[in-house]
Amino acid sequence: MDNSKDAIKLIKNNLNLISGIEDRYKIINRDAIKFLSNFSDFVFDYIFLDPPFKIDSRIMTEIFNILHNSRIIDENSVIIYEFFFKRDVEQELGNFKIFKTSRFGEKKVVYLSKS
Repeated sequence: MDNSKDAIKLIKNNLNLISGIEDRYKIINRDAIKFLSNFSDFVFDYIFLDPPFKIDSRIMTEIFNILHNSRIIDENSVIIYEFFFKRDVEQELGNFKIFKTSRFGEKKVVYLSKS
């Protein structure tokens, strides 16, 4: 999901390079908060969050609150959150538990589960 049409085009191009997964994903061109606030069709196994490095912490806090209080994730769902390695995200995560952390250059990735 992305709000940018250019990003959606890039995602589609990249996914077209992978064979055998055509029925395993859905691409959505929409604002994340609006989508997550109104979606309850199924439970996600994985959610990958890769916002712009300079995104406002309040927006991410809202997204994590929506996710935690929604029916689109459960105890088996994994949230993968990528951000600038100097960013302090502890307050954004709310009730989510970090069970793994990785670092790739200036990117840090945390793997989260519902606590």
